[in-house]
Amino acid sequence: MSLIAPLNFLFAGLLGVVLLLYVLRLKRKERVISSTFLWHSALRDLQANAPWQRLRSSLLMWLQLAFLALAIFALVRPSIKVLAAGGQTIAIIMDASGSMVATDVQPSRFEQARSEAGRLINALSTGDQATVISSAAQTRVLAPLTADKNILKKAITSARTQDTGCNLREAIVLASSLLRGKQNPQIYVLSDGAVAPINDLSLGKVGLQFVRIGKGNENLAITAMDVRRGYGANTNPQIFVTASNFSSHEKSVNLELSHDNDLVEVRPMTIPAASEKGPGQQAQLFGDLTFQQGLFSVRFDADDDLKTDNAAYAVLSAPQNLKVLLLTNGNTFLENALNLDPHVQVFRTTPGDLAAAKAKGSYDVVVCDGINSPNLPDTNQLVFNTVTDLSPVTKVGVASAPSVADYDKKHPVTRSAPWNDVRFTQAIAAQLKPWGQAIVEGEKTPLIVAGEQKGRRVVWCGFDLFDTDLPMRVAFPIFVTNALRWLTAQRGATGPAEGSALRAGEMVPLMVPPGIQEITVTAPDKTSRSIPVSASPVAYDGADRVGVYTATGRVGKTDWKQVFAVNLLSKSESNLQPGVALKVENTNITAETHARANRELWGYITLAALALLGLEWWVYHRGSLWSPDSLVTVFRKLRVRST
Repeated sequence: MSLIAPLNFLFAGLLGVVLLLYVLRLKRKERVISSTFLWHSALRDLQANAPWQRLRSSLLMWLQLAFLALAIFALVRPSIKVLAAGGQTIAIIMDASGSMVATDVQPSRFEQARSEAGRLINALSTGDQATVISSAAQTRVLAPLTADKNILKKAITSARTQDTGCNLREAIVLASSLLRGKQNPQIYVLSDGAVAPINDLSLGKVGLQFVRIGKGNENLAITAMDVRRGYGANTNPQIFVTASNFSSHEKSVNLELSHDNDLVEVRPMTIPAASEKGPGQQAQLFGDLTFQQGLFSVRFDADDDLKTDNAAYAVLSAPQNLKVLLLTNGNTFLENALNLDPHVQVFRTTPGDLAAAKAKGSYDVVVCDGINSPNLPDTNQLVFNTVTDLSPVTKVGVASAPSVADYDKKHPVTRSAPWNDVRFTQAIAAQLKPWGQAIVEGEKTPLIVAGEQKGRRVVWCGFDLFDTDLPMRVAFPIFVTNALRWLTAQRGATGPAEGSALRAGEMVPLMVPPGIQEITVTAPDKTSRSIPVSASPVAYDGADRVGVYTATGRVGKTDWKQVFAVNLLSKSESNLQPGVALKVENTNITAETHARANRELWGYITLAALALLGLEWWVYHRGSLWSPDSLVTVFRKLRVRST
C-alpha cells in the first residue's frame, strides 16, 4: 500500500482535541440541600462533567474517534498496486531494441516483457480496450485499439526484436495520440530503460508507467570498427577496433580477425572494468593487411549477457582506378596531393585546353582550382575558390580571415584530419543550398560543403589554397584522398568507397545496374525479400539484424551481386544497466517491477466513516446510552432493549 498525500496525517491532531473535550467537563456551582435522595442522577451528571477527571469509556467517544481517524485516513489517499484496473484504455509499448535480447533474466529480457504484456492483457475487464506497439529504430503498431484479447495476444506473440536502438519518444507520442479522449488512458512502457531523457513531450491526462525489465550489466561489446585504406603509396587496408567492458570487473578475451571466414590473427586483450566515467575500453589496430578486398570480421567469445555485440563485420571493395581532370593555371600542392594515390590518374589542363581534354574521354572527378568554366564535364567535382553550376552554395560576398568554428569528425571527407588550427587569409562568404551540408564551419561562413544532386557529388572549398596554410599540413593530402574516395563512392552511401561498418537500422543504398527489374536481399538468418527496382540506388530499409547481407539480381545472362555488413556498434544498447526511472520532460517516472495500476481506497474509507457517523447519531439519540458505562455494559443494555 502507498499513500498519495501523506502530509494530511497532520490532521491527526484532531484526535487529541476530541479526547480533550471528554476530559474537560463543565464545572457546576455547589449548593447545600437537605437530602440527596432525589439527586442521585444529578450527582452522576456532576461527576461526568467534573473538569480534569479520569477519562471514562464512552461508546460515543470511541465512535467519534473512529470516524475522525477514518476521515483522516481518507485524506491521505491510500492506494494499492493492482493489475490494470477495469474501465481503462491502455497502450502497451514493448521495447524491441538490441539490449532486450540480453539473457540476464531468463530466457531473455524481451521474453519477460512479452510475459508482462500477457499479464496486462489477461487482466483486462469487459469494456476495456488495448493496443500493442513495438518500439525499436522504427515504431510499429502490432495491434490497433481493440477489446479482443485474442488479437492482442497474437500481436504480442508476433513481436520481434531488432538489433537497433529504441525510439521510445516516437512510440509514446503515437500511443498518447491513440489514447487521447479515451476512458482512463494509461501507457505501459515495458523496457530496460536504456534510453536518453525524453523531451518535448506532453501527455496531458494520459498516464504513463515504466515497467523495468532486466537486472544485470555483465557485458562486453565491440563498440567501434572502422576499415580504411592507407594514404599515399601504401593503400593496404587497416582495421581499427574498440572493445568496451560494461561490467564491474576486468575481463580478458581473445580478439579474432577473419577474412572471408578464414582466421587471420588472434590477439589477447585485457579490458578494464567500467567506472563512473564510463565503460572500460581497449583499442586494437590491425595494419598493413595484404588483402585488398573481401569480408572482414572481428569477434571474441565472452560469457556475457548479450551475444549480438560480440562480433562486427565490414566489407571492403576492390580499389578503384580513378581518372581525374585537374583544371588549373598551376598549383603544385594540389597536383602532388592528387598524385599520392597510385590508383588515381591525373590529367592536367587549362581553360584553353578544356575542350581537347574532354574529347579524350570521360573522367570520374573534375578538380576546379579557382576556375569556373561553362563547359565542365558532367561528373563529380572537387572545387576550390569558385562557384560552379553544381556547387551546393550561393556566393554572397567575401569573408576576411575566417577561423574554423567546428567540423564534422564523422563525415568521410573530413575525418582522420584535424581542422581546428588551419588558418585562412580570406574566403568566399556563401549561403548553403538546401542539399548542401557544411562539413567545415567558419565563424562567418561555411568553408567546406559537401552535397549530392542529380546523381552527381561535389565537395566545395570556399578558399584559395594559396590563402591558407592547409597545403603545409598533414591534413591536406588526407583531405584530398578522402574527397576523391567519397566523390566516387556509391551514391547515397554514408561511408567511403571501401564501405565502413554500417549500423543496424540504417538505410542501405544498393547500386543496381540498369536493366535489372527486381533484386533479392538475403538476411543473416537466411530469410529473403524481393524488391522491385524503379531507380538506382535502391533504398533497402530492412537491415535490422547484425550480420552479412547479400543482394542479387540478374539482367540477361549477367548476374549482379552486392554484399554489405550490418553491426550493432552502440554503447547505449550494449550498456545493459537497467534504468531506475524514465525521465520524461522534468518528471522521473519511477520504475516498477510489474505492470500495476494505483487503485485508491479513499472512497471505501469515506463510506465506512459515514456509516460510523450515522451510528454515532443513532447512539446519541438513544438517551440512556449517553453514560460513562463501559462498552460491555452499553451493548448489554442495547441487547436487553431489543428483546
